[in-house]
Amino acid sequence: MDKLTYGITSGLAIALVPFFFACDDPSRLGLELESEDNPIVTQKMEFVLPASTIYIDSLRTDQFTHSIFGQFEDSIAGKATVVSYNQYNIFGGVLPGGDSLEYSSTVLSLKVAGQRAQRGLAGEQVIIHEVNDTLYNQPVYLADRKLDHKPNAIADYTFDFNPLTDSIIQIPLSDAFGQFLYKRLEKATLGGVNQDSLLLGMYHYPPLALIPGAGNKGLFAFDLRDDTTRIYVNMKSASGKIYQFSFDFSDAHYSQIDRDRSSGKFSDIVAEYEESNVITGRTHLDMVSGLYTKLDLSPYTDFVKSHENFIINRATISMEVVPHDEFSYIETVPFIRNYFIKSNGKINGSGVSRGDGFNNAILTEADYTSSNSTNILTMAYNKDDSQYAANVTLFTQILADDYVLSDKFLTEHLVITSPETISLGQTSFNKSGMKLTIFYTTLKD
Repeated sequence: MDKLTYGITSGLAIALVPFFFACDDPSRLGLELESEDNPIVTQKMEFVLPASTIYIDSLRTDQFTHSIFGQFEDSIAGKATVVSYNQYNIFGGVLPGGDSLEYSSTVLSLKVAGQRAQRGLAGEQVIIHEVNDTLYNQPVYLADRKLDHKPNAIADYTFDFNPLTDSIIQIPLSDAFGQFLYKRLEKATLGGVNQDSLLLGMYHYPPLALIPGAGNKGLFAFDLRDDTTRIYVNMKSASGKIYQFSFDFSDAHYSQIDRDRSSGKFSDIVAEYEESNVITGRTHLDMVSGLYTKLDLSPYTDFVKSHENFIINRATISMEVVPHDEFSYIETVPFIRNYFIKSNGKINGSGVSRGDGFNNAILTEADYTSSNSTNILTMAYNKDDSQYAANVTLFTQILADDYVLSDKFLTEHLVITSPETISLGQTSFNKSGMKLTIFYTTLKD
């Protein structure tokens, strides 16, 4: 159904919406209908939407400014091991100036934008290798793609991290790698083509692979655009003063994820989109582990099939969350979105990214009355209420109208995901708290 058709069939619904958004009691919806002769009846219905956990393997990890790294295991999702691949290039700084500055050291500084850990981390290990490949900005890099790297590590560093006090990880890099960068800086001081090649970013630098140690217990999100996330080549003058030239990570990157569900509750899932209800009363959202919550709209679609000539005055969807232990360093996914499962049994993320949100996800209320369906409804986690909630009035009306016109529904199932597919958050939903509430108007028989 196109938007023009929807605008014609649901004009009355749109006209009524402003009167009803602030009311929860049908008797207070703005319609004084006490007369028995009045043919209009306004009612409320609440549906509990059946929910299950599914597995979706494909995950794009290259389109955000964060890169994730580390290893985490719990009794629900199992183990996820994440390697971070990052292309670097020149940023700027002081050149050696002939023999006036000598090489001192090279350090990789990483700004931590988020982490997932059961407690403060001790003895975390990061092993860094140069990659035998090049990362490009145009291709799509999915989480299952692994790259070969050179055998000799340029860093093998062990560190502690306290999420309450620490925000930067500084990793000493090998002198062999540092001297490789320093020699290019030395050549640039001579001017000419060497300086142009350096300062214009024309030299090739092998990407870096950040590999977690076998005993790591935490996941990290590194902010690649932060001004402290750099490779610093440190040089010193004869007087001992330190100067720096830096390289940044504004180029291509992605994270490769190995998942092992055998130690978790969802070891029964063996294929994509396969449902699991092994955890009584709860579903799960953990994008790093590939776990998503699927909602079944059949309680509402069955209602539509059995009712005629009704108009949705207001509709809300709410999803109750089981809060985390306050002493852990695991965040609830901050924002979620709802994608449609299509006739092929899958969501169409590429369709959403191309701007066809209308046919692939729940939109904002305003976008259903706009000619450009681009704004996907984003639901924020409310810590006070331990839930996500939003108005979905026009979406529920569209489902009903579409069935009347075509005997089919735009979708009958939703997948809960997030605007950031590499979010480190984990959300557990209470199945009994996945609700769609509608206020609707009908004509008396």
